[in-house]
Amino acid sequence: MAVTLREVAARAGVSPITVSRALNNTGYVSQDVRVRVLRAAEELNYVPNAVARSLRSKKTQLIALLAGITNPFWASVARGIEERATAAGYGVLLCNTDDDPAKEARYIQQLVRRRIDGLIIAATKDSAAILRDLARHQPFVLIDRVVEGVEADTVRGDNAGAAYRMTKHLLSTGYRRIGVISGSRNVSTAEERVEGYRAAMAEAGIAPEELEGMIVYGKYTESWGYEATHLFMLRSNRPDALFAANNFIALGVLEALHTLGLKVPQDVAVVCFDDTTNLPSARFLTTASQPAEQMGRVAATLLLERFDDPDTAPRDIVLPIEMVVRSSCGCGGAAEQTQDEATAALSTA
Repeated sequence: MAVTLREVAARAGVSPITVSRALNNTGYVSQDVRVRVLRAAEELNYVPNAVARSLRSKKTQLIALLAGITNPFWASVARGIEERATAAGYGVLLCNTDDDPAKEARYIQQLVRRRIDGLIIAATKDSAAILRDLARHQPFVLIDRVVEGVEADTVRGDNAGAAYRMTKHLLSTGYRRIGVISGSRNVSTAEERVEGYRAAMAEAGIAPEELEGMIVYGKYTESWGYEATHLFMLRSNRPDALFAANNFIALGVLEALHTLGLKVPQDVAVVCFDDTTNLPSARFLTTASQPAEQMGRVAATLLLERFDDPDTAPRDIVLPIEMVVRSSCGCGGAAEQTQDEATAALSTA
């Protein structure tokens, strides 16, 4: 339940009207009282009801992207957001959440207090409650991910469809024991990509029990890719192909295979999500290449339209994802880099 102005007043030991004056800089309030009010508001995580009114009367001309921006994928998304926002006269703030629900919540509270005009959020499932509350007074767009129970404008890639096509491609090339190294179950993309994989495997006549132990969840990080690959490759019935759920996981996969003396694709095929041409050690990977910049532009457009028409029904935009075939899947696809060059890049990293 949202904290009220009266609760802030009680915590600060002042009247509600004094709280209003202190938070809105209207009327005289002593510095000592102002500090007490601001401290009370911070402690209670108070979000002023005046935010909704300020969006029309006192715009900051700023929007924010909340995501795990250390990944090059998000740098491309941010570029698309900035292109559209700048053209409309808005600046863009970048907030790195590391897919941590606590960090997401802190950023949201801080930005709303500072009357940010709008947010674009790559949210985790654990953020559902704060997002439902946010929807009552703050324009925002969900990007790349959905959060169950949250009605908001959303733009994302066709994760399940792309994972289905990638898995079908591996199956058509002759692989059957395909292991999946996915991200956290707390992020919708991890589940969607596994969903597409399962659909393709079932269509190929592979029974659900054959997938036992072939799907592992962890984090969208290089270290998780490295760890999971070792777990897979040390089995007696190890996979003949690995599907990394993002580019950082794929880097860990390649490093682990290199340390184990295994070659790609001679010993094990590797495919992944997100293009890898900006990652020197992974340019030969077959990938599901998301339209990152377009995703950013569409998200910014949805947010700007939401400013103008706050009562329109939420929209869910699903963008197609291109499969880029290179040499890592062993089917003779065009390669921008040889396996030897990739191994050398790993060795010097």
